[in-house]
Amino acid sequence: MIRLADYVVKFLEKKRIDTVFTVSGGGSIFLCDALYNSKKIKYISHHHEQAASFAAESYARAKNSVGCCFVTTGPGGTNTLTGVSSAWIDSVPVIFISGQVFLNQTIQKTKKRQIGVQEINIIDLVKPITKFSKMITDANSINFYLEKAYSIAKSGRPGPVFLDIPADIQNAMIDEKKVLKNKFKEPKKNIGIDDKLNLIIRKLKNSKRPLIHLGHGVKLSESQKIVKNFFNKFNIPFVVTWNADDIISSNQKMYCGRPGAFGERGSNFIVQNCDFYLSIGTRLPYMVTGYNAKKFASKAKFKAMVDIDPKELNKTDLKIDLKIKSDAKVFLKKLFVKLKQYQPSMEWLNYCKNIRKKYPILLNQMINEKKYVNSYYFVKTLSKHTKKNDCIITDMGFSFTTSHQALDVKDNQSFYTNSGHAPMGWGLPAAIGAYYAKKKLKFNLICLTGEGGFQMNIQELATVMHNKIPIKIFIFNNGGYLTIKQTQILGFSGRIMGADNSSGLSFPNYHEIAKSHKMSYKKIISHKSIDSDISKILKSKKSIICELIMSPNEEQIPKAINRRNDKGKSIPTEFEDMYPFLPRDELNSNNLD
Repeated sequence: MIRLADYVVKFLEKKRIDTVFTVSGGGSIFLCDALYNSKKIKYISHHHEQAASFAAESYARAKNSVGCCFVTTGPGGTNTLTGVSSAWIDSVPVIFISGQVFLNQTIQKTKKRQIGVQEINIIDLVKPITKFSKMITDANSINFYLEKAYSIAKSGRPGPVFLDIPADIQNAMIDEKKVLKNKFKEPKKNIGIDDKLNLIIRKLKNSKRPLIHLGHGVKLSESQKIVKNFFNKFNIPFVVTWNADDIISSNQKMYCGRPGAFGERGSNFIVQNCDFYLSIGTRLPYMVTGYNAKKFASKAKFKAMVDIDPKELNKTDLKIDLKIKSDAKVFLKKLFVKLKQYQPSMEWLNYCKNIRKKYPILLNQMINEKKYVNSYYFVKTLSKHTKKNDCIITDMGFSFTTSHQALDVKDNQSFYTNSGHAPMGWGLPAAIGAYYAKKKLKFNLICLTGEGGFQMNIQELATVMHNKIPIKIFIFNNGGYLTIKQTQILGFSGRIMGADNSSGLSFPNYHEIAKSHKMSYKKIISHKSIDSDISKILKSKKSIICELIMSPNEEQIPKAINRRNDKGKSIPTEFEDMYPFLPRDELNSNNLD
């Protein structure tokens, strides 16, 4: 006989989950005790369940495996909702296990609003943002539901699952041989793509200006090696989405950048001028396609989309000629074998090269900034000093958009962000999760965050201190929520509310914060010594908070925004027409016939 809580932990051990992120609580007390007894799983105790959920999600990304998070009942479960939804939107496999009050006190049993202390019907809350959710009411069913949850989390389009276990069920004694008989059978994979693949190859060979768009699904399917071999063999230009930034080195000869609403101007021109467009493993959200999705890749005579999720393939706002339901790796392998040879026109290759050179991200005014640290200049300088295996985590706001636009990723580096849900406060706990996924490697753990995002989970500095995690935290201090402030300036006639010190926000002394957590501190106020400062920080073995003093008026450029006519009415722009707006003759001159 074995206690059910111990069986749960034993199951995780068998699945080679070596780290569980948690906040201890009364409702999960038996699960916590089981974790304590494990000799194979390390538990990381956080100070807030949201942080624990972010860490588990980031761990899953960095490990390219399944993450796990234990939380208690009531507020413990509800505090994870942002983390669950972040994993849901970005397709990250995480098993969330919450404790619950005694079974006979639950809403499901009593049909009353609440009897148990800290009780909430967490399963109904998480149903829309999980692939599978279940309260365990029969102890003997635990193996079936654990296997089902694990399988569903990592199969097809990955995502989070949620199990809720009442305290008396956690403590129940079960016959291991008996429960093992309750097995979950994984559904058989049936993906037929050969006929459609032949059509794609015919269209590709008839094209002169092809483009391939790689998304997060390519990373999730562990296709990095085949991607590298594919583009080294075939001279086909490609672009990447936010969550695929590190799929291949930024200096690969066919790499054409990161298009989108906060992408690169040159990359957007390339997308709009291709005559063959193939997306693999990207759901093509509005931040990638622009808000007029029907005009995305507008000159492409043929557009194909490969995705494992049929719901994404069936979206009506995209004009797609061929839709293929397939795992990215399966598709890429078949394409690699069948394509054999192909060469785009030199005119197209030169166009791709020259248009990105014509519109660099790092502009002279950014380089020549005298009074502050320019965020784009900082990111480009940081790129020069990063090494093999280094892991870069970004929070939201400027730390995210600037890094996405300007970071040069090298081979075997990792670059993570949560782009779909985009929760402020993700960066610090995500860095903790990534550290435990990669701890066997020699690498720098770099967290890029803003003062706004940093404040939202600042309590996790205590987790960093307790576990002696060697992290380099760079705070983009631009005086508040600069992204929001700029939106209020541009769209609301400068009526700033809750975005800076003058409108309701205050921030602490980061030097004192660092001291209180026994961390080193550095402030960089200009470009004068930024090279040497970054070099010293990355070479240090200590944890450090580095405050970057940036302009409260720095602009995110380029970016997609609507124009306004003389009457102040918003006018939609084309995908390639990014702010700061180019003269019309220059804009048109970059378009191919």
